[in-house]
Amino acid sequence: MQKTLVSYLKLTMSDALKPLFGGLPDGFDRLARRAEAAATLTEQVRAALPEALRAHVIGANGRGKELVVIVDSAAWAARVRYAVRRLREALATSDAAGFENRRQGD
Repeated sequence: MQKTLVSYLKLTMSDALKPLFGGLPDGFDRLARRAEAAATLTEQVRAALPEALRAHVIGANGRGKELVVIVDSAAWAARVRYAVRRLREALATSDAAGFENRRQGD
């Protein structure tokens, strides 16, 4: 879809608008890379948690050195909080090893 949208914009955009939107392909590329990284991190977090918690993880993302885990309710956030040691140990050997703090949200 990205190439189609970018191609469409290039074909239909007036010359006056091209300077404004010329950076769109780079922005789409950055956004796609960030989305892919977040999806990969979410899968790593799910795999590191006990099976009962995995289905409740909505997403995971990094904010600096902080890992943010989003779950579907406060009750599951508390359970993820109790699994932080296991999560930290599992992620220590992965690409997500750079996080010092973990946070969960609902």
